[in-house]
Amino acid sequence: MVLISLILTGILAIVGSGWWLYTANTLPNQIEGEMDLETLLRQSIESDRQSIQFNKRIAEREKVTWAKPDFSKLPKNLVALYITEWGCPTYFQTPREEGWPWMKRVLNSARGIGGEGDGACELIFARRLSSRLGAASPSQLAVMSDRIHRFLKKDQLVAYDLHAMQFDQGIIGVEAASRFLMQKELLDLSLAELAELQLGIPPYNLWGEVTLCTNAAQIRLARDALLQNLINVALVSEEQGKAAMAQPVRCLAVKR
Repeated sequence: MVLISLILTGILAIVGSGWWLYTANTLPNQIEGEMDLETLLRQSIESDRQSIQFNKRIAEREKVTWAKPDFSKLPKNLVALYITEWGCPTYFQTPREEGWPWMKRVLNSARGIGGEGDGACELIFARRLSSRLGAASPSQLAVMSDRIHRFLKKDQLVAYDLHAMQFDQGIIGVEAASRFLMQKELLDLSLAELAELQLGIPPYNLWGEVTLCTNAAQIRLARDALLQNLINVALVSEEQGKAAMAQPVRCLAVKR
């Protein structure tokens, strides 16, 4: 019986290794380090931004350059909102998931099985970047996510994800999202405005609703729920959260 178990284990290991290597060879983009990731994202994003400049007058054309993501320049309250709404408010309080727990999580994701814990968010952010680079099948997403996870730290996973997400043609990254949706620079947004911006980006993706502001009362209720979540997990004080809830929604002041 023991011998049969060992043989079966060996067969599964061989099959699993073959599947992994085959999938790795079929990835739409090959990445071995952060430089590869940065280069591929820059090429894709700048190309997309450039595509909409030709229809503008020369005086109205904007820069298309995409800067390397810098976590230290992101508003702390935006990061707090983002990790909380993905279900990982303690994301930066726990060590990076490694070894078998991580690999088990990756393999389960290829089978459509989710997971819990802060490692789940590490995988979410890595998978989102993988999708941005063209990985499509569950197998491709699993293999590319593992590669990205090897060389990006936890803060880098968040920074790259926030700077690579696309909302519309040419509108890529939270800084561009802030300029379009809130008509303010990201670093100038208040806590209330950051919560409103959070509604428009993943995981909620209420971009159209916030853009049109057709139901400001509902937007305010949803925004305040996000602020209450921050209070509940102690990422902002109750005083800060309540003060933000007292503010009107930004979308009412935006002219389109």
